[in-house]
Amino acid sequence: MRNTYFTADRERRKAECLKQSDPITPEQIPSVDCSLYHLAGLLYGDFPNELIVELSHRGKVSADIQGFLRHNELGTMNFHDWEDKLEYLRYFDFLKTDAAEAEILTGTDDRRAAAKMLYDWGAKEILISHNSEMLVYDGKDYYTCPVKARNLSGRTGRGDTTFGAYLAKRITGAPVDEALLFATAAVSLKMESPGPLRGTEADVIRYIEDFYR
Repeated sequence: MRNTYFTADRERRKAECLKQSDPITPEQIPSVDCSLYHLAGLLYGDFPNELIVELSHRGKVSADIQGFLRHNELGTMNFHDWEDKLEYLRYFDFLKTDAAEAEILTGTDDRRAAAKMLYDWGAKEILISHNSEMLVYDGKDYYTCPVKARNLSGRTGRGDTTFGAYLAKRITGAPVDEALLFATAAVSLKMESPGPLRGTEADVIRYIEDFYR
């Protein structure tokens, strides 16, 4: 994958695919004791629909919707609505989308309204990322947390970092608000440097104390 950014906030970018892998099939997933299966695909076609159903029988399923909207069309990345969304969103215990992807799915640029629509369509806990804040809706309440990054040199990987940190906290028992705070602080810290988050949990907690308390 190659990303070219056009704006200082790195919200507008061109993504190109240099190579795409074959789909991952259910029989390729080992039989292990696993409580959560996370589908963090880059492109439509990475995960066939039958994989979603199979994994839902084994444990909880989380997904980054990018892998169901972004199509590789002769090397150019184009986003299209997921035609099977009404059938398969109900299998996702956790769903992550960014604001632009949420609008493609739902037709609205109102993030709260989009989150509610995704919940009504079956997803059980929705996280929508934005350059200003992270939002979670669980069917009852909306939770938000502001992004505090002091620069955006490490913008690439924002969604993966946020959702990975959020899921880690949720599956180890943290409530939604605590998990969201930790995840937003983690991604704020991560975005201040290119590459993956290299800090420890203690570094994220220190970031929370410095910028969120």
